Amino acid sequence: MNMDDYKKITKEFYNRNAERYAIKHRALFSEQKEEVKHFSDLLSGKRVLDLGCGPGEHAAHFKKLGYKVKAIDFSERMVALAKSKQIEAEVMDIEDLKFPPNSFDGIWAVTSLLHIKKTDLPKVIEKLYQLLSEKGILYVCTLEGRGQRYISDGGVDEKRFFAFWERNEFAQLFSEHFELKSFYEVVVKEKYFLEYFLQKK
Repeated sequence: MNMDDYKKITKEFYNRNAERYAIKHRALFSEQKEEVKHFSDLLSGKRVLDLGCGPGEHAAHFKKLGYKVKAIDFSERMVALAKSKQIEAEVMDIEDLKFPPNSFDGIWAVTSLLHIKKTDLPKVIEKLYQLLSEKGILYVCTLEGRGQRYISDGGVDEKRFFAFWERNEFAQLFSEHFELKSFYEVVVKEKYFLEYFLQKK
């Protein structure tokens, strides 16, 4: 597969499999309640961006907690599912975020930045820094590993692009703009997830 097409291929995957992933998200969300609580405890404001919201399970929960939530995803079908939960969601590319500076007090990014090429991620991090208010909180969950490649999921034609990161390699990308508040490594179905709670410097 041509790496230049990685975003198109990944987007098409999620559009085709949105309903299946909605079921998966509901199951996984119950395992992330502690992360939500920790994120909420760190926040000093009510404006939250769900970055790569998928079907909107997390965004809906934040809304129930009283936060003013905006959600974005690159998949039109995922955004439609999020909107069905009365979430203010729109189709948007993480590499081209259309919000003014200081728009959010917290950004929640669960397994979304792992779909960005390694060479492109520093620019995304710079933008997230700009979007956060003073001392804003960024939560990022990514997959541990090395390199970047297409991963098969359900068959030869069902592939998505993933960038894998080692713990310190990933943390170093954020060190210029963010202070690491907490870090956790979580194992879910034999996959190792790295969780970072970061505060804007």
